[in-house]
Amino acid sequence: MRLIDQSLGQAKPVATRSSPPVRYLVLLASTLLLFLTGAVTVLSASTPSSINQAGDAFATFGWHAAYVTVAVFVLLTTVGFDYRRWRRFAPALLILATSSLVAVLLWGRSSGGSQRWLEIAGRTVQPSEIVKFALVVSVASFLDQRRYFLDRFDRVTFPIGVGLVVICALILAQPDLGTAIMIGAIAIGMMWAAGVPFKHLASLAAPGLAVGLLCVLGSPYRRDRVLGFLSASDNPEGAGWQVTQGLLSLANGGLRGTGISAGHAQWGWVPAPHTDFVFAVVGEQLGFIGALAVLILLGAIILTGFRTAQLAPDVFGSLLAAGISVWFLAQVVVNLGGVLQFLPITGVTLPFISYGGTALVVNALAAGVLLNVTRQSI
Repeated sequence: MRLIDQSLGQAKPVATRSSPPVRYLVLLASTLLLFLTGAVTVLSASTPSSINQAGDAFATFGWHAAYVTVAVFVLLTTVGFDYRRWRRFAPALLILATSSLVAVLLWGRSSGGSQRWLEIAGRTVQPSEIVKFALVVSVASFLDQRRYFLDRFDRVTFPIGVGLVVICALILAQPDLGTAIMIGAIAIGMMWAAGVPFKHLASLAAPGLAVGLLCVLGSPYRRDRVLGFLSASDNPEGAGWQVTQGLLSLANGGLRGTGISAGHAQWGWVPAPHTDFVFAVVGEQLGFIGALAVLILLGAIILTGFRTAQLAPDVFGSLLAAGISVWFLAQVVVNLGGVLQFLPITGVTLPFISYGGTALVVNALAAGVLLNVTRQSI
């Protein structure tokens, strides 16, 4: 059973409404509350490192607050932009995003052994985040145009596969295996939702998994992350240090938490407390109750998105909603899986919560598009 009903391949009638559906209000409120939670958490988590590195407790938070402001503006602007108009920008978005990946390899800024950022006007932009949005719009448009040929490998699966190979190869060259995994998951999830046969999806997933395994085996730091995941308890001060410290921070929070700015996580107890391991900070300072509230808000966005995919006025809207929902779901699962020791650590951030300029703004853009589809759904 697929998320999207395409039995007729035609737009569905839209019921007249005097007010937005409840799903729209839930989605908007959940997104804004997560932005607020993220701002408070980043302030708390980044203060010690900001004092250490810049001599200013608000150095990191100041930029995060600016990014959140821009993100909320983008969100509220995109809500009023008819999602159907994104179709005409699909080719240009994909070309621009792919070109930016090439530019990163040529002129990008390196940090921590990776070359993932372009420096523009003194600030860095991460093109791989922009690629996620461009991919969702482009694949939605492509699958809609070829919705009567979904069982044709040469007409649908092969062209998408070629595009994925090019994009993922450029991202792996940075190197950034986590984002490459996200890109593949989003595309395959959208194809599944559209109704592409499972054997065609397997023909894309199997080579992708093989390449991912080779990337892990061929890179010492990736092997260390996998070993840390598999045997964290055997080597808590070595390969398993990151995972162990994240779990200890969560445990330290208990039911109600240590309180905002209290606890140990932000004092070097966990790595990257305001980015990759921000959920460990949430769990320690807000406790099980606060962590559960964050999960409920994220779940509300994702479930609302999938429901919108079922009720959207047309196939393009359904695929947009499905793609954005798969995107958020995959990112949440991979981030939390790393923090909770269900998956190896990949460096994927938590949507709407973690520090990061490009990611925050692009997530807000995607949420705005999802809100617009939701508002026009039955």
